[in-house]
Amino acid sequence: MSVRVRRLRKQAVELDITAFMNLIVVLVPFLLSTAVFSRLAILELNLPAGSSSFTNLKESLQLEVVIRRDGFDVGDRVGGLIRRVSSSADGYDYAALSVLIQQLKERFPDKLEATVLSEPDTSYDVLVQTMDAVRSAKVVQAGSLSTIEMFPNISVGDAPVAGSSKSPDKPKQPVKKGKSS
Repeated sequence: MSVRVRRLRKQAVELDITAFMNLIVVLVPFLLSTAVFSRLAILELNLPAGSSSFTNLKESLQLEVVIRRDGFDVGDRVGGLIRRVSSSADGYDYAALSVLIQQLKERFPDKLEATVLSEPDTSYDVLVQTMDAVRSAKVVQAGSLSTIEMFPNISVGDAPVAGSSKSPDKPKQPVKKGKSS
């Protein structure tokens, strides 16, 4: 008695990858085109310190640039307002701010920190341009335009309400309630 063994003939199956190739043909140029146009700029920012040190107050500068609707208030956190840079009808005067920052850098060459405070309705563009003016300046050296570092370590925060006094020395005027006769 002989047993017949039946063997199946296996045929090689061809893999159909045309759908996958169509996807790759469309996807690769799309990814390459979007990668070229998306550029990422990172600014390293620090939050303002909760408490400031009160050592060497007369010799140190705690630069503070407050962005207001009508200009910049440049001051020392401890010493008060240094100078006000008013804006014109064309907008903020970044060139005058840069000149003032350069003068402060000449007086305090070792200082690297600055704080930029802005009002709630300040646009992002104004904030970035102000930070750029505080961080570096373009000057002409040896006949060519070069960028020099001013105050690169920038902290950002909210501006105090305009007209509010930071110093507790000034007493507030009492508010009278009632009718005046």
